[in-house]
Amino acid sequence: MRKVYKSFVVLFFFISANTPAQTIAIGSFSDNYVRSAQLLGKVDSTISFTVRPISVKQLYEKGNTHSLIDSPDSFFHTLPFYFLNKTGKIEVLPFSIVQQFNYHHPYGWNDGAMISSKGYQTLISAGIHVSYGPLEVQIQPEFVYAANPSYESNSIYGIPVSKSFVKLFPGQSSVRLSGGAITAGFSTENLWWGPGRRSSLVMSNNAPGFGHFFFQTRKPVRTLIGNFEWQIIGGNLGSNDNLPYENKNLLPNQLKGKSRYYSGMVISYNPKWVPGLFLGFTRAVQAYSSFINTSSVGTFEKYFPVLALAVQKKNNKGDDTLNRDQLASFFLRWVLPKAHAEFYIEYGYNDYGINIRDYLLGPTHSAAYIVGLKKIVLLRDKEQIEFGAELTQMSQSPDWMVRNAGNWYEHGQIFEGYTNQNQIMGAGAGFGANVLSLDATWIKGPRRLGFVIERVDRDPLDHPVKWVDLGLGVLPQWKHKQFLFSGLFQLINSQNYMWEKGNTPFNVHSKLSIQYYF
Repeated sequence: MRKVYKSFVVLFFFISANTPAQTIAIGSFSDNYVRSAQLLGKVDSTISFTVRPISVKQLYEKGNTHSLIDSPDSFFHTLPFYFLNKTGKIEVLPFSIVQQFNYHHPYGWNDGAMISSKGYQTLISAGIHVSYGPLEVQIQPEFVYAANPSYESNSIYGIPVSKSFVKLFPGQSSVRLSGGAITAGFSTENLWWGPGRRSSLVMSNNAPGFGHFFFQTRKPVRTLIGNFEWQIIGGNLGSNDNLPYENKNLLPNQLKGKSRYYSGMVISYNPKWVPGLFLGFTRAVQAYSSFINTSSVGTFEKYFPVLALAVQKKNNKGDDTLNRDQLASFFLRWVLPKAHAEFYIEYGYNDYGINIRDYLLGPTHSAAYIVGLKKIVLLRDKEQIEFGAELTQMSQSPDWMVRNAGNWYEHGQIFEGYTNQNQIMGAGAGFGANVLSLDATWIKGPRRLGFVIERVDRDPLDHPVKWVDLGLGVLPQWKHKQFLFSGLFQLINSQNYMWEKGNTPFNVHSKLSIQYYF
């Protein structure tokens, strides 16, 4: 028996050691690079990119990806230091400075620990990754400074008095034990669930990451019927009483934020018979900590409500009276390597139906959706052009005239809504917003020049005057030695700002990111 146990330990150690394992930050150059590379057939076609962040280790599972990772233009390399006869490794992660500026009023999303503010702000990040056998530790804190001056506001939008914001976050840090296709541990990293490129209904990097335990796959699990990826998490969400709430149109908070427990999951399935097709499901449940600590809540329901609770109200009729809320979505992503293209859709609910009949008769009740596509056109001299389009619809459908479900990310049971540190954890375009984005990007290695046209219709259902942001932006990126520079310069015409007729200010949203790869 001891020999079997020792053999198992040695095998577990061998599987986990001596391969790079740091995660790829969501929204980074590397994150976008490998997803595009999959459309060109250079990355394992069984990786869904719907459960992120992914580990660099995933990219080493297929021999045909080594040329991608080891190319001179690759940014997966780190500065390694070995210890214990090279059985352990310390890697220095990239040093990053992201600077953002809004000329007139807050704009932009998917910026993690940054806040919704006017003026200048910056996020600085650095760290190390340590691996020894099955144990991996990533320490990558993030420091945020925002000048956060006052901006034009009214009684239904914005906070009239602001002050500078300074905070150190644990950032993209984690501790995990890995073996084979499975990994588990504790993390404060940002997560992304679903196939969207610009937005995600249930989980994105719009808000700061929060401390959570996790049990997940670190690469697709292969079975007789296809490949599976999943992630199950649980952790506490926080609030900041000095900041406004994104799900309240950036209004100042009326009540002090309370501690909330969050439980979520995502599952992605790649059928054996349809290569490149990924079908998935997400679900998230949050409740006030004071509620889940009562004697009426069982242990399993307390820590894993996302698995314990029914998905129909007929099995839990009193749920609307409890201090608990949930979201769920279904998604599809279809990768077509021969066409160098992908198509995706996510359809979600901010409440669940009474029964199956309710879902069938009112399929759009409390619903939102994301639909998008991406196409790569290859040119000469290793150049390419990427075209993309994405539509996010979060305002209520006409079903509201029968039953009002409220906008996404709000429900009466949880005052703070679907937020962490007052920022929406899903699609961050705004409360009840509809977004259309069109983009085209020229690419040659790490050099890029992109253009984006964006239309944001802000909460159109609840206001007789329509506030629409029309934006035109340019996104350059270039490399100099071990530095990677990327930027965004976006001109925005805010028609009827704050839903005030005739109030049409001009805004500028800009961002400059500098990363140094050791």
